[in-house]
Amino acid sequence: MLLAAAVAVPIVVLGGGKGDQPTAAERTKASTGLAARAALVRPDDPKLAGRLSLAAYAVAPTDPARDALILSFAQSTAAQVDSSGTVYSDLALSADGQTLAATDNAGRLHLWRLTAGQQPTVATRGNDDDQANGVVFADDGRTLATGGASDAGRLWDVTDPSRPVRHGSLGTQATAVHRLALSSAAHLLATAGGDSSVGLWDVTDPNQPRSRFLLVGRGPVTGVALRPDGAVLAIAGVGGSVQLWNVRDPADPSQLGLVTGHTGAVNSVAFSPDGTRLATGGDDQVVQLTDVSDPARPRVVHRLTGHGSAVATVAYTGADQLLSADTTGTVAYWNLDGLAQAPAGTSPPFTRLGDLDGPIQAISTARTGAVAVTTQKGQTFVGTLDPARLRRLACATPSAAPDRDEWNHEVPGIPYTDVCAP
Repeated sequence: MLLAAAVAVPIVVLGGGKGDQPTAAERTKASTGLAARAALVRPDDPKLAGRLSLAAYAVAPTDPARDALILSFAQSTAAQVDSSGTVYSDLALSADGQTLAATDNAGRLHLWRLTAGQQPTVATRGNDDDQANGVVFADDGRTLATGGASDAGRLWDVTDPSRPVRHGSLGTQATAVHRLALSSAAHLLATAGGDSSVGLWDVTDPNQPRSRFLLVGRGPVTGVALRPDGAVLAIAGVGGSVQLWNVRDPADPSQLGLVTGHTGAVNSVAFSPDGTRLATGGDDQVVQLTDVSDPARPRVVHRLTGHGSAVATVAYTGADQLLSADTTGTVAYWNLDGLAQAPAGTSPPFTRLGDLDGPIQAISTARTGAVAVTTQKGQTFVGTLDPARLRRLACATPSAAPDRDEWNHEVPGIPYTDVCAP
């Protein structure tokens, strides 16, 4: 990141603290400078950028150093899921990042275990009678919901991913369910049909889910999201707006506000971890951030541009990190740190994280920093944005680390550090 600052990166000679050791402020300044230099050289020398990124994080784990690690290693350390030609309609990561679930275009549910190195191991290949179409995990990582074709969907116990156990089935919905949202805090599941309907289900008892209400909107639904506390439901549609509903009592929902600003369909919607921001991606190639701290009066605060085609999906990876992906296969990373205090209309730089083989079908993230992405052609990857894990994965290649001579040249005044030391 810090591309603007990377135009000229001064050499910082440090020291002067106690015992001639660099102070915390000097380390922060050096870390930021190394991250900026990594951004400057990355297009022409990505290996040097990687070594500089590791050095920046070792000097001080600043936000710029974190982003430098992400941009240098997130794509190269991602593990490809062996799909064997299968194309997935949706995927989801458990909150702890240890299980990956996906539904394929034939209605089968697939499950993988993920090791500490993010290597996926097949646990379940799925059955023809799964009737699974869309998937979402509960926070406990043991329960998941899938959308259905003949019914609104099913709930599953995946405590042992190799032996998923069916809980209860949902009732019927007018059309096949293709998008789901789940709030474990409220025991509430929202299911979006292929038409304009959204079902609300009480899943307090997974064996006996209860229908609470069926919302019918004004046009086809393209995405749904529940605020983490389950009190507010966001419904995106082809009309270019997002409806916000009070679903604190799911048996008596009421519309609160309407998010506007997109031109054309809104394809994806996601709440920030604290529930105060709503990210949306649309056909207009824009990622929009809306302040929904008062959902009755939503306020568009930032419009993020840079995608060259329709934004297919958005996903928060942390309070100040956002991913977006478009219909050409480009995945972008947005550093939102400090954006809440920035003037309305401010946009961080568009940062390309990687390019896949076709339109992005789905992205899922976990609170551990794990990320999973799949395309409409079946290419599927699992990776991480966690800087500590990225450092470990990068250090599996010895040449990824700067040696003592390079360190002394790039980081004068900071004692040499083995960036890959445990």
